Amino acid sequence: MTITSTYIELLRHGEVMGGSCYRGITNDSLTSTGWAQMQDKIASQPDWDIIISSPLSRCYAFAQTLANQRQLPIINSPSLQEIDFGDWEGKTAAQIDPQLLARFYADPVNFSIPNAECFIDFQQRILNTWQTLLKTHQGKRILIITHAGVIRVILANSLGMDTQHSFRLKIAHACLSSIECFHDTEDFFQLISHG
Repeated sequence: MTITSTYIELLRHGEVMGGSCYRGITNDSLTSTGWAQMQDKIASQPDWDIIISSPLSRCYAFAQTLANQRQLPIINSPSLQEIDFGDWEGKTAAQIDPQLLARFYADPVNFSIPNAECFIDFQQRILNTWQTLLKTHQGKRILIITHAGVIRVILANSLGMDTQHSFRLKIAHACLSSIECFHDTEDFFQLISHG
């Protein structure tokens, strides 16, 4: 029996203009520090076969530059963009009712942020994309440039964590997580390196 391995690196964007806030679909650009953070993180990484990126500029601008530098194909994937925070978009934690924040982190599945993308819909969007990606690019080395929420959903699913506990995963700016998938017929086993 032949077992195929697929290697996926998940890179979160670096520091973004506008400071720390609930930034989902808000399309802010990287700061110069954010750009350097991402460059430093991937400097010693081997070449990938393909780069797949969220379309938001804090991810895609860097992805395009990297793809050009390394002469790699790139896919703009809208399904890998961050959750829409609705009425919380652009607000800092201090600008949001602390009781509402507590309810969201305690039970994101059942608490709905006003006018936001439902967390279950977001989660399903990411996991559907993840499954398709593993089938479409099986046996390749892939770099995905995306957001903290997206990476958290993928890692939690790979680790078998429930949604509530997944918020204990810290995904810092320019955090690079690696997943090696060993394919065996319809099933696959995953090894994860995080940080």
